[in-house]
Amino acid sequence: MTSQLLDVLSHDAKRRLLQRCNRMRFGAGAYVFHAGEAGDSLHIIQSGRVAVQAGGALGEPVTLMILGPGDEFGVLTLLGLEQHRSATIQAITTTETLVLHRDDFDEVRRTHPSVDRFLITLLVSQVKRLTEQVVEAAELPAPTRIYRRLVQLGMLFEVAGSDSPIPVSQTQLASMAGAKLRVTNAVLAKAKGDGILDLARRRIAVLDWTEVHRRARLRFN
Repeated sequence: MTSQLLDVLSHDAKRRLLQRCNRMRFGAGAYVFHAGEAGDSLHIIQSGRVAVQAGGALGEPVTLMILGPGDEFGVLTLLGLEQHRSATIQAITTTETLVLHRDDFDEVRRTHPSVDRFLITLLVSQVKRLTEQVVEAAELPAPTRIYRRLVQLGMLFEVAGSDSPIPVSQTQLASMAGAKLRVTNAVLAKAKGDGILDLARRRIAVLDWTEVHRRARLRFN
């Protein structure tokens, strides 16, 4: 699995860059880095999933989004927009990344202006995604947001339409939905009682995707 960042490069440039990348592997639950650490590298996810987390000084951190194969993280520090990591990255499943360090990254930017255009598009996309979640938090009730996050997670983990489990905890789901944990637990417990979900430790399996979409106020294709 490559990434959109690598795809904007020519074949030879991509080959040279990959030769300079280091491959790293993180077990489920391991931290790639923490907010506040100095950063000098960009990670490109080859396999697995990671949670982007922020806050947590007064309790559980907020999961802002989950990234998967082909996604990048660590961009802000390499662009000079932040001196330290602005978020914590935790592996949800066993994850492998390609690590690109600052010097190599700067060289790519100098020789391939298309990289900067891609990075701007990437950052705009992430801001748009987070803005949509903020708007949802203001306009939609917590149960609807919780079901919407389940729909998104089903697509991200490529289990939508099946009863294969989504490997996230109820705490992570609550923070992604911007809902209190007790509210999330109550919504999931009712859904389980209705035969829509099956719950286990750090696992949520959807048994009725049509009903999850209905409760999320989304059309099921």
